[in-house]
Amino acid sequence: MRICYLNRSLKDNTGAGRFFLSLYESLIRCQSDLESIVLTSEPSGHKLDNPIIKSGKFGLLFSLPKIRRVFKKYDIIHALDGWPYGFIAVLASIGLGKKVIITAIGSGAVRPFYSPFLKPIMKWAYRRADKVVAISNNTKKEIQKFLPNLEIEVINHGVDYEKFQNESADIPSNIKNLKPYILSVGVLKERKGYEYSIKAFAKIAQNFPNINYVIFGWDYTSSSSEYNRLKKIIADLNLSDRIIFAAYDAQKGFGIQRISNEELIGLYKNAEMFLLLPQDINKDIEGFGLVFLEAASCGLPIVSALGTSAEDAVANGRNGILVNSKNTDEAASSISRILSDNNLRAGFSAESIKFAKEMSWDKAAGLYQNIYNIILSK
Repeated sequence: MRICYLNRSLKDNTGAGRFFLSLYESLIRCQSDLESIVLTSEPSGHKLDNPIIKSGKFGLLFSLPKIRRVFKKYDIIHALDGWPYGFIAVLASIGLGKKVIITAIGSGAVRPFYSPFLKPIMKWAYRRADKVVAISNNTKKEIQKFLPNLEIEVINHGVDYEKFQNESADIPSNIKNLKPYILSVGVLKERKGYEYSIKAFAKIAQNFPNINYVIFGWDYTSSSSEYNRLKKIIADLNLSDRIIFAAYDAQKGFGIQRISNEELIGLYKNAEMFLLLPQDINKDIEGFGLVFLEAASCGLPIVSALGTSAEDAVANGRNGILVNSKNTDEAASSISRILSDNNLRAGFSAESIKFAKEMSWDKAAGLYQNIYNIILSK
């Protein structure tokens, strides 16, 4: 089976890269004869990476002949997100007789519908694809607002549970010294809802004077506008000594100086609970939220948001509590319940482990493999 994938990047510190690499490892285990290539727009140095997709409309036009030459060698074209990769997959495959799959992820799957120029293009691309998959029911729902009759299958992300249960993960003293703390993980973007999680933490801070709040974002710098906006909110709440920023490559003076992947697991495993309140910022949305499954793999209770992709990534009432995304009172109340009730926290923790085991990448890969087999047989 020969498959050409289109994706933004194979960098393992990006959501796009982590999604593909995790899925690909499981696909290889399921499909030993898989022959594949990945066309990307951001070089990563990975052996599968071919960064030939150029950005901008003129860059795309110049890229199309090269992309078509690659397509001719493969049976299936699988685009990871709607814009621009789904559109490129459909456009460049015209006349080649190739099967096209679009996996709709998040903002790139939905936001183009709100552009007068891109809306008809994306409708055309989704309708022309042989199969459309969404990584969450929320993404599916957002697309079907514009294409109500479009058939979309939902295949959630998975998690490498065993990786996050690795007992040998090195936990440095600077992480151990943070305990006890609530944890958030994700890039510093407005859609992550840090403003609301910070304000929710402020509401419980006085009742839990020993609890800190750690925000791990792996690609921010001291010039980040979102970082500076959040720091001002924190300062106004007089919580600068209770809320700590960490990053892989933070500049000097940024919380924890440098954390490896293994140390990140330690950061998860030492936390009391996980908190993230995703927001819809002009249709810049969270597609799924791998971090929820990573947190669950480490047995963390979770507080997140209703009406978002978290509804697929958190078992509401089973391993966590979902609240209205902008309601900091609800979020604070839920945090307090978990921190105050050892039995509730232990029950959520046990259910997080069970839930993470259910959400495996092998399960997701098996569903994709079934799609590949079906569309090739048509």
